[in-house]
Amino acid sequence: MSLPILELSQTLASIVETVGASVVRINSHRRGTASGVVLSPNRIVTTSSGVRGDTVQISIGEKTISGTVRGRDETTDIAIIEPAEALTAAAFASGAPPKVGTLVLQLARPGKTVRATSGIVMAANDQPFEAMRGGTVSSYLETDAAHEAGFSGGPLVSLEGKVLGIASTRLVHERSVTIPAATILRVAEAIDKHGKVPQSWLGIEMQPVTLPADVQKTTGEDVGLLVMRVNETGPAASAGIKYGDTVLHLGDDTVKTVHDVMKYLRADRVGQALPVTLFREGQVQKVTVTVGARP
Repeated sequence: MSLPILELSQTLASIVETVGASVVRINSHRRGTASGVVLSPNRIVTTSSGVRGDTVQISIGEKTISGTVRGRDETTDIAIIEPAEALTAAAFASGAPPKVGTLVLQLARPGKTVRATSGIVMAANDQPFEAMRGGTVSSYLETDAAHEAGFSGGPLVSLEGKVLGIASTRLVHERSVTIPAATILRVAEAIDKHGKVPQSWLGIEMQPVTLPADVQKTTGEDVGLLVMRVNETGPAASAGIKYGDTVLHLGDDTVKTVHDVMKYLRADRVGQALPVTLFREGQVQKVTVTVGARP
């Protein structure tokens, strides 16, 4: 074996040994297990889809301890677990995702010992995207590393020994991809503060309507969202939005369907001042809504 290949082999083995000390097995139901990685001494991150209930069993080698689910966000497939005792944390990567072609390791603990596969980054994009269940994910990362049973929630690791993210089969339809470190850290922080990821809320129900020709001429829009119900204690009511108003824009975005509104609010907008353009009594008007958190 040539020296460079031998050195690479030793490097990979060293990474598996080091990061593997922070990779755990999670058992929350009789059938099937998931993996997880220690984010901080009192926090483990895994996939929400791999965890059932509020309590789990956490295994590292011969040791098994209990754990409590502190919170979860199904839209990004992330769950945060608090172990009964402090564990060794892994180092998480920061910055842009690795380039296509970069060599990576996929780790997991489906049994007592750590297992590892290797591969390259097949696809990477540093732009946020909307996951299958509507969550905002900071970047897209897909590899050709094999994902066997029990690998869900296991860390994807760089050759610098940094965790790039965790494996998920529920984030994107019919693909195993990586939940990136930046998204994990954002969700973990929200769960620390609130016990969940706050969902943006306006407190109104709307439905699309085709605007009459004269209204189209006035507004420059052919479709709007008619306000059908206003929560009396919600943010929209506080801003003066009424039943019968027709919403045309949220911020600078035209909204023509309820999905447009949901997509706009999926970003972390709780507490933000949101300009809303609406049509009322023959005139285009603007109000400002302070986005609330869904009760």
